Amino acid sequence: MGTSLEGNSNSPIEDAAKGITKGFLEWSSKAIADYINKLKNKELAFIQDEKTIKLVREIYNAGEVKFYDTYINDKELLFLAKMGITLRRLEENDEKDKLMNLRDKIYRQYDVNGLHIAQFVQNGILNRYIGILIERMTTLDKFQEDLLDLLQNIDKYVLFVEGLSRTRDMIQKAVTIVNAHNPSIFIVSGIGPAAEIVRESEDRLKEFLREYDLEKMSSGKKEILFFKKVLSF
Repeated sequence: MGTSLEGNSNSPIEDAAKGITKGFLEWSSKAIADYINKLKNKELAFIQDEKTIKLVREIYNAGEVKFYDTYINDKELLFLAKMGITLRRLEENDEKDKLMNLRDKIYRQYDVNGLHIAQFVQNGILNRYIGILIERMTTLDKFQEDLLDLLQNIDKYVLFVEGLSRTRDMIQKAVTIVNAHNPSIFIVSGIGPAAEIVRESEDRLKEFLREYDLEKMSSGKKEILFFKKVLSF
């Protein structure tokens, strides 16, 4: 007498079906994971250095990045801020070759404005700028609007001084920017050889920018001047 398959959960047909289903699900999960990883790698692919890419991924979980995530809703600007933190970490770790390599790649990928945004973050200028905005904040919406306006139009608010600049030309350029855009906060940034040029120009800049209070961030390699327009009440 034959044996009935009815009610037999271990039949060859059912086992085969289960095996196919399980294999498909496992394959699908792996394919989806690989696809997500490729998407994540895509924006970092231009870096072309495994150690630097690993550092960027670690930075994604930093508190500073989480703050930026909240208030910078432009994906490219947010990414450049992350690149700035990466540059800072490489600088702190004294990895000069990787620092210059990433700096050059940011420039090639995002042009001079993108590099300026990354350097603005790298040198701690954005964090102090945010601090000043918070001190003067009227509403949260206005704070976010001012922050995005700065990053989208950084050269209207910041003069990045080059190491070969002449003091007279730098002062003239600073005055021209202020007269053209009337920023409530204007920043002059000198890094490396440019730091001394900024120091030499400080008194003259104060003469021209009399409607502003001056705050400084100074170290041997960095001289950053924050000119804050005097508020009238």
